[in-house]
This record gives sequence, structure tokens and C-alpha cells, in this order.
Amino acid sequence: MARSSFKESIIRQSELFSALSPVQWESLRKEASIITLKRDEYLFAEHDAADRFFMVARGMIKLFLLSDEGQEKVLRIVNSGQTFGEALMFLKKGRYPVHAAALQTSDIYSFKCSVFLKILRESPETTFRLLGLLSCRLQSQLQEIDGITLQNAPCRFVRYLLEHVPEEQKGSAEVTLTIPKQVLAAHISVQPASFSRLLRDLAERGLIRVAGHTIHIPNVSNLRSQFGSCNR
Repeated sequence: MARSSFKESIIRQSELFSALSPVQWESLRKEASIITLKRDEYLFAEHDAADRFFMVARGMIKLFLLSDEGQEKVLRIVNSGQTFGEALMFLKKGRYPVHAAALQTSDIYSFKCSVFLKILRESPETTFRLLGLLSCRLQSQLQEIDGITLQNAPCRFVRYLLEHVPEEQKGSAEVTLTIPKQVLAAHISVQPASFSRLLRDLAERGLIRVAGHTIHIPNVSNLRSQFGSCNR
């Protein structure tokens, strides 16, 4: 694959790749590829062999589980510049524990686990940097699980909104939903009908205004005070 196909300057901003030397990066790039997915197209399915890890170059990927009834539980939305699947390279004959599909037309960088593992074996410094990254990600995912299991649906949604508003913001703000509402509903563990009622309730209380995919927050400080525990 042509070198120009990879935006190396963007890739190397990720902590996962920033410690790689030019020689290490070249060895990884030679075995890498770019995958273009259409909306709803699968990148991999649960239990597929996890021989590669990925980075979103453009678009969004959802990581999700399916119930026996076919209902989706969205565990994570992966945005441009973010990596996923790298922790599985440490498992012998590892398999993906979730499904991955595109939320919109997306370009995905695909890296071979065996090549990256060879780099780590030869470079303790790179190994320890990766361990730090994975530890931080684990802590973040544990906090997300805590939010899903211990908070009610309005709190989970408000927490999602506040994650997209600068911390210093106090007055009004707008959040544009970049994922379909049914996907967001699955992400915060509510049914689409319940999510619609949740939006209406918050709007009737004057805490938000909904215009299509845009959520207008008249007063961010007021929203934070009403749902103070949601941002913890």
C-alpha cells in the first residue's frame, strides 16, 4: 500500500504510536492496511479471531453486543483518531468480545498484532508506554460501567451531553448529536421510546431544547447543578 495512503502525522499523535521509532513505524506500516466501510457494514463480529487492531481515520465505529432477541447494547463509540482492539493482542488466540460496525462511511487503519508485539518485545520503553495507555483506558471504561449501572437514564444522558461541553462553559451551549438517536439510546441503555420521553421531560423542565439532531442547553450551570452527580 502506498505510503501516502496513511496520514502518519495524525497516527503518530496517538499515544499508542508516538513512541515508535521511524524503523519501528515502517515495519508496522508495511503490514498495515486501510479498510473503507459503508454505514452499518461490519468490521468484525463477536468471536472473530483478534489478529488485528484498529484506528479510525475518518468516520465512527460502534462496538456493541447483541442480545438473543437481536437488541443492540452499544458499549463504545470510537471516533476519528481513536484506537480500539489493541488490548486483545496480549491474549493467545484472542477473539473479539464484541461486534464492530460503521455508524457512517468510515476509513479504518488496520494493524497486524503480531508485528506490534514483535516491536514491544524488542523495546521495553514502548511496552511500558503502552501499559500506561491501557491502564488509563481501563479506568475510563470502569467509570463508564459505573455510570451505566448506578445512574438513572436522565443522569446518563445529561452526563453524555456534559462530556461534549467545555468544562469552563457556564451559559448556553449546543451539542450536535453525531450518532443516530436510536444508537445513543442504546448507548445509555434505554429503549428509543423511553429516550423520546426523556427528551420531552428535560425540554418541559426548560433544561434543554431539541431541534433535530441539535440539543440546545439554555444554561449549562443550571443543568450541572440539577444533575451534579452525573459529571462525577
